[in-house]
Amino acid sequence: MADTRDASNGDGRDRIPRGLWIRLLVYGLVGHAFAGFLIFLFSLGANR
Repeated sequence: MADTRDASNGDGRDRIPRGLWIRLLVYGLVGHAFAGFLIFLFSLGANR
């Protein structure tokens, strides 16, 4: 009989899907870039 476990690493815990990891990575990078841009804008505004 075929193994019907979807994405298990053998110890009973389910793995996080690859698409979710990629989405979290992209959202994290974009969020940090946006926060850095806002800090940059505030630092420019403080010098005027």
